[in-house]
Amino acid sequence: MTEQEFKSTVAKRIAYYRKLEGITQSELAELLNYSDKSVSKWERGEGLPDAYVLSKIAEHFGVTLNDLSSEKEPKISGKFVKRSEFVPYLSVGLVWLVAAVVFFVLVILPFDIHREWLAFIYAIPASFIVATVFACLWYGLTARAVCISGIIWGAFTAVIVTFPFAKVGFLTIACAIFQALVILWFYMIYRTRKDG
Repeated sequence: MTEQEFKSTVAKRIAYYRKLEGITQSELAELLNYSDKSVSKWERGEGLPDAYVLSKIAEHFGVTLNDLSSEKEPKISGKFVKRSEFVPYLSVGLVWLVAAVVFFVLVILPFDIHREWLAFIYAIPASFIVATVFACLWYGLTARAVCISGIIWGAFTAVIVTFPFAKVGFLTIACAIFQALVILWFYMIYRTRKDG
């Protein structure tokens, strides 16, 4: 294997494992205390991290140095198997199952509530709270921002539907301001990571 072939193989493996983990170049760079420009250069095959950094990358992804440099089919470590894409969906589905159980229990009880359907409305922000946990554990900034936005607007919907006499205009403005702050916050984090 030539030097350029080696660089190319390592570049493909770093990009492969990074994408499999669902993190950005900036996030990998932050974990290694390097700039995202360095990670980008490595993934383009224009350079190689030194042996120590390469071992840190392998350790982070739960693979060996040989896995990072081998032309064989990439190995999927236990770290990635545990991070099944179905876990977040199943967890959010569990929230909706609980909402359905609450709905049917309220329908069966002799109380004359007529608002049992609110269980499903409350499931909206609860679903986004669960999704936010997984976004913080496994995904990047964009997923986190979307989930937090879902919490904001899901809670807004729950309040408006539960209390129809609430001041919709005031709540809309408050949620819009909070949404703008969330966007600015995540943009600031993104810029800090990109410039760092």
